[in-house]
Amino acid sequence: MSALVRAQKVAFWIAVASATLGFVTSAGCGPLPELPGGLARWLHPVLLAVGIVAGLAAAARNDEIDRTRWQVVEDPMLTSDERDYAHRHAERERRWASTAFLSAPLMLGYWMAYQIEGEGRRLDAQLLPLTAVVGCVIGYLVTSLRARGRQP
Repeated sequence: MSALVRAQKVAFWIAVASATLGFVTSAGCGPLPELPGGLARWLHPVLLAVGIVAGLAAAARNDEIDRTRWQVVEDPMLTSDERDYAHRHAERERRWASTAFLSAPLMLGYWMAYQIEGEGRRLDAQLLPLTAVVGCVIGYLVTSLRARGRQP
């Protein structure tokens, strides 16, 4: 099992745990004490960095899936149905990897938004999930642009 597959599984479980904690905290039953309101401005760069790493990991995992797909598909002994299945399987794996790597920082930001104290939930805290998504997009785009620059 590659390091990216393990990272994908970890990202999935971070997303599940963060979503659960975020839901419980949003209902007012948070297991942890609320964080001070001023902490949100420090969480934005952290979540942006986590999102960028997740985007880079998603792009790398998608490349790994594509390499495996083309190794399988180029086998001259495969039938057209087997080739179609290999493509469908690879696309399903790509969607799963992208979802896992995107949802981990997103759900972490969702949970942190409810961990910040404040009566009406401060706007800077409410934007934490968006910061994580922007980081993911940046990480994914950086990898895509670098890959495009390397292709002849």
